[in-house]
Amino acid sequence: MSHKVEGRPRDASISRALVRAAERRMESDGFSKLTVDGIVSEVGTTRQTFYRRYKNVSVLALEVLLYRFGGQEAVDTGRLESDLLELQRGDVAMMTSPLVQKNLPGLFEDIRVVPEVREIYLDRMIRPRRNNVRDVLVRALDRGELTNVEVDSEYICDLLFGPLLARVLLPTGLPLDDRLARQTVTTVLREML
Repeated sequence: MSHKVEGRPRDASISRALVRAAERRMESDGFSKLTVDGIVSEVGTTRQTFYRRYKNVSVLALEVLLYRFGGQEAVDTGRLESDLLELQRGDVAMMTSPLVQKNLPGLFEDIRVVPEVREIYLDRMIRPRRNNVRDVLVRALDRGELTNVEVDSEYICDLLFGPLLARVLLPTGLPLDDRLARQTVTTVLREML
């Protein structure tokens, strides 16, 4: 008869401490300076403890971003334009936060090349936002605000988020503000109506 031997359960307070330490470092120094050694030193734990919880520092950095910005609330104001504008304003607020500004550009290389990091980013950050836009468009069709049932919601998401992402990733100095949120929504409405 074999017995399953289990290790000690993970201490949730250590996990929280790792996330808090990473968040502090991400806000002050950015992703490029985020290291396992720096985090475990601040928390007073070991690399082994870190790696039992996170495959790499990118997964922890995403955890921090998701904690702050992962859940985009669904909106239903009853009007297509105000629904899109509310979603876009939420994304502008996220993209202008120091946490995103200092970390997302550096994290993108790992999002691009590390399958686990890419899947976390897509599943927990991007897909919920795209689903919200799709739901807004479906409700607008149901209300008769949109008559084109062929509207490509993925393309609409790209039109909304692309300019925000460009202003974070490209050092143009152009503002990422409410005016841009309104302009992108106006562009999207022109495309669909």
